[in-house]
Amino acid sequence: MAFKSCVNKGGFKQIKEVYRSFPELTLALREASMESSQIILAFDFSKSNEWSGEKTYQRSLHDITQETPYEKVCRLLIPVITSFDSDSIIPAIRFGCSVSKDQIVCPLNPYSKSPECQGFAEVLHNYREAVKMVKLSGPTSLSPVVRYAINIVKKTREYHILIILTDGDPVSSVADADTVAEASNYPLSIVAVGLGDGPFKILQSFDTQYYNRRFDNFHFVNFTELETKFIHSNRPDLLLATELFVEIPKQYQIIRKLGLL
Repeated sequence: MAFKSCVNKGGFKQIKEVYRSFPELTLALREASMESSQIILAFDFSKSNEWSGEKTYQRSLHDITQETPYEKVCRLLIPVITSFDSDSIIPAIRFGCSVSKDQIVCPLNPYSKSPECQGFAEVLHNYREAVKMVKLSGPTSLSPVVRYAINIVKKTREYHILIILTDGDPVSSVADADTVAEASNYPLSIVAVGLGDGPFKILQSFDTQYYNRRFDNFHFVNFTELETKFIHSNRPDLLLATELFVEIPKQYQIIRKLGLL
């Protein structure tokens, strides 16, 4: 099955349907002069996870008696992320839990003071530990997550991709829109992945309305809708990776043009 490849539009690389393999996808990213990137993963631990999977999965989104949607996204991401994350160190954080609420973020691992994980195996292990120990709460806000990523980019001066796994729209849409706009001053791409039943109207609006941003730095992927395409694909991992990174080449080129790197 073919997926997407880069074409020129307005002087920038854009992705269109023709990828057949991960080498083709990674080549398209490299053609945008993106040799490496750093990944930040954020996991939503708001209480709505308990019911926002009822329609789609008939269970909580954090039900670890079987693979959760959070784990599935991570598993499907492994091939492409390992090609571009230069040091295999992935900061993994949680938000919306009883400790972080809508104010701060915490390391995904409830037993650690550091969010850094050595590869996806540790990310997935720490996620399961968090599900066992962390109390779900809320409300959902993206601002602490995006601010955390901004601070990392300020310190490292390297291009980062922030992947936010969430079960629905944030409560503080205006504040979150302002924070996303602030993030457009830095070499940071934001990808929000919607899991479960939603709603995702606000997240979709962040993808189409730019709120005084210097560039379009936000992309939303409805994973629930995407899963319906998996049954017709022999490469669901490639399909997901393509959808997640569809805007990355163009964003990266604009970041360079703006002198943010």
